[in-house]
Amino acid sequence: MAASMDDGDGFQADDLYVLLNVDKKATNQEISKAYRRMSKIFHPDRHHDPEKKKQADIFFNKIKNAYEILSDPNKREIYNRYGMEGLNVQGLEIITRTKSPAEIIAELDRLKYEEEQRRLQRTSPAGEIEVRINATNLFGSSADDADYEPDYEDDLTYVEITEIHVSQSVEYPLTPKDTTIIGGTVSTKNGIGSGNFLVGYRRQTSDKGWVQGNLGFGSGMSFGLQGYRQLTKRCYGKISTFLGTDEAMTRQTVGLSFLLSNQFDRCFRGEMALMVAVRPSLRTTIHYDNEKNRAIFSVQVGKNNFAKAVLERSFESHINNMRFEVILGNVGWFFSYGVKMKVSEFSMIHAKLKITNNGGVSLDMGARRGQQSYFFPIQLSEQVLPSSIFYGTFLPTVAYFAVKKLIIDPYVRRKESEDLKKKQERDSDELLQKKKDAEAAVELMQRTVEKSLEYETNRNGLIILKALYGRLATQDGELVDSECIDVKIPLQAQVTESQLIILESNTKSDLPGFYDPCPGQDKSLYIRYTFRNRPHQVTYDDKDPIRLPLQRHVMQDERDESFAHL
Repeated sequence: MAASMDDGDGFQADDLYVLLNVDKKATNQEISKAYRRMSKIFHPDRHHDPEKKKQADIFFNKIKNAYEILSDPNKREIYNRYGMEGLNVQGLEIITRTKSPAEIIAELDRLKYEEEQRRLQRTSPAGEIEVRINATNLFGSSADDADYEPDYEDDLTYVEITEIHVSQSVEYPLTPKDTTIIGGTVSTKNGIGSGNFLVGYRRQTSDKGWVQGNLGFGSGMSFGLQGYRQLTKRCYGKISTFLGTDEAMTRQTVGLSFLLSNQFDRCFRGEMALMVAVRPSLRTTIHYDNEKNRAIFSVQVGKNNFAKAVLERSFESHINNMRFEVILGNVGWFFSYGVKMKVSEFSMIHAKLKITNNGGVSLDMGARRGQQSYFFPIQLSEQVLPSSIFYGTFLPTVAYFAVKKLIIDPYVRRKESEDLKKKQERDSDELLQKKKDAEAAVELMQRTVEKSLEYETNRNGLIILKALYGRLATQDGELVDSECIDVKIPLQAQVTESQLIILESNTKSDLPGFYDPCPGQDKSLYIRYTFRNRPHQVTYDDKDPIRLPLQRHVMQDERDESFAHL
């Protein structure tokens, strides 16, 4: 949280830890040492030129403020949690800055938008649309049947929509503990429609539990009651009961279930569920979940006995999640595999191919945008056919990559470019000021760098020959001269006893003498230096820690120099 804080108007404030080049867990002694080291460069008394003295006074105050915040346990805790914005409350003001009219308007627009989002989130609107499609005529011909008689109209009915379901629900908070839920469902199947209206009430009985009741009207009546209770720090229980009748009130359905869940450790969780009344059963489930993998193993005993295993793998690429599932039971077997793919920050699409001995092959496709879900189950064949499995896997994959390449990627790039351009226009004054501050800091470092070069030269120590920071190369490998800056002097100023150590951070643009030459772009730092009269070179990502010299940086051939022509 302490790294590169946003000050509320979209512009990032300096990271105090990066400014002093100390670790986030640094002791007060280490912070004081860093403060003294920086004071040797920026203290106003070390500069005699009036203009430099004025600039040094500005930088020294920034360093002093950083030292005062990080050396005070209370202020440091607030800064670590909330950044500079948390310190700018009454009684803890560190720096005051008058905002321009454009910044004030942007701030008011942001607050208005956030308030609208909070009001929307309080109602928790959730919707779902499901369209079931029968495409069995595409993969399985009825001509295989002995009693089949050709019908030329079959060519016109390859694909048909068999069912459509639409549901919507909204929550209305009455008090901090009371919430009303209103929802409805509309369905049509083979030309016959039905619907249901639901009203519910949820009461937060305590910090550890709640109860909820639901009443449904439509094609019959239904009543449901649910309860939740946190039993221990790692264990909770749920109970649910259900009573439903048909439209003629002649047939009743009763359900009662109990669930007990316990978190064994950070990764393992166990569940036991008991269903009585309708289809009584006992199910035991073990969940394993870490950052990359998720596994579920479940066994159910009852009228329908089965064992189920699920394996999921998460990725950082465009394929967000891959899932495999297998079920073996007394009614048959089931196997499925599928993927989830993140399209944008709030949008996800998914596809899953299901194969079962008594249901054939089907393809489930869907999308999710916020709280709105769309499902398209497609029945490919009523039997397990290799052709339906192949096309059910191959065609969606090709379609996804085609749509991603031709539509999604260009849209995302265009949107990111527009957002970046707007941000640069909005923050142009601040970015220009950061550039001027960095150039002024470089001027103040000249005397320190001269002494460092003299000292390091006499002992054949660490001398920075070239240092470039920014967007060093495009995707085509071309160097971008206008989007990188020379940081040789700021780095040489940090050299101490033939060593350069810069700790890990979110960005190096907050280092003294640095600024961001290409906001919103991935940045790197290229360094070419000599140590013991041997040439070295290395390239670091923006967040990587820096430690020089290292043996692996030695250049075997002068031709290895990647950025010499810049």
